[in-house]
Amino acid sequence: MKKDNPEQEFSKIRTLMQEENWQLALDALNTLNQKSAETPAVLTAKGDCHIHLEHPEEAIPFFYKVTELQPQSVEAWNNLGVAYMFAQDFAGAEKTFLEALQYQPDNLAVLKNLAFLLYQQEARLGEAATLLASLIRRNPSDCEVLYLMGKCYQYGGQNESARVCFDQILKLQPDSQLAKDAINTLQ
Repeated sequence: MKKDNPEQEFSKIRTLMQEENWQLALDALNTLNQKSAETPAVLTAKGDCHIHLEHPEEAIPFFYKVTELQPQSVEAWNNLGVAYMFAQDFAGAEKTFLEALQYQPDNLAVLKNLAFLLYQQEARLGEAATLLASLIRRNPSDCEVLYLMGKCYQYGGQNESARVCFDQILKLQPDSQLAKDAINTLQ
């Protein structure tokens, strides 16, 4: 049987990933020839598969290799930071997100991930809230940021402020079950 060229193979793998067939995609990625397997796209895809398979510690080496190949890639640093965060290596995640921000200080995805990282550390809720407030000032209709800000308020015992955030989400996304559930926890 004739083997597809690397671009065709990778296109089929991307389709598997879009269909969320993470293990099949990873298996296919592992069969690529060595030259193809060391490209940033393939390394990133392997890392993504490991993240979705809930093995973030296995994603770290792939994302790290991408940062070596593309040291100024904000996306590569952000992906590595997410892997560290999911692996509960908060110090590694913060260092990595801050590295990404050196290249693009206003990158919204990195700033949101940094805020989420801070939010996960109870002693740093104030820092998370400060960062989230600055993101809300930039885009008051960002429901992800509003949700995290509401959770920060809730954990800080400021339920009325939390409710304002969750109500705002429902104005923007009336069917948001996440916001509805959050409001129910305030009652």
